[in-house]
Amino acid sequence: MGALIKCIDRINEITGRVVAWMTMVITAIVFLEVILRYFFNAPTSWGYEVNNYLQCGLVMLAGGYTLMHGGHVRVDILYRFYDARRRAWVDILTAFLVIVPAAPMLWFGGELTWEALVTGQRSVSAAELLLWPSMATVPVGVALLVFQALANALKAGLFLASDRAMEANHG
Repeated sequence: MGALIKCIDRINEITGRVVAWMTMVITAIVFLEVILRYFFNAPTSWGYEVNNYLQCGLVMLAGGYTLMHGGHVRVDILYRFYDARRRAWVDILTAFLVIVPAAPMLWFGGELTWEALVTGQRSVSAAELLLWPSMATVPVGVALLVFQALANALKAGLFLASDRAMEANHG
């Protein structure tokens, strides 16, 4: 089980670090767009749309990484005062709270992505970009988030199990 947790953590760590570079690409595109628009009066036909798709990818694909590092919103005003056992239970509950809304996102996001891939759907803008790559960030990102929630729940479960084992040995 430890190997599975490490594998999920590693995948989300690598994904998060790679996806973080999208911020630089987004910044470069915005900078280029500003220069072209305001200094040369020649905006691109693709800049705004590509930026939106990259931002979607950034947000969706970084969810698991953010969860792994404790960056998602939770009620820290309470959580920080909990002991380690109660925090572990909250982490287990959180996994279930992630999975329930994630399941339809994964299912329908996957269906829509597949449909866009098979039919070759393109954006209606002048750039006519393929839609499936940006659409694929939804099911892939949700899967990464769900796997990380499960890994966190497994870590918490292992902690609780080891804590109980220690109590049984000392009790």
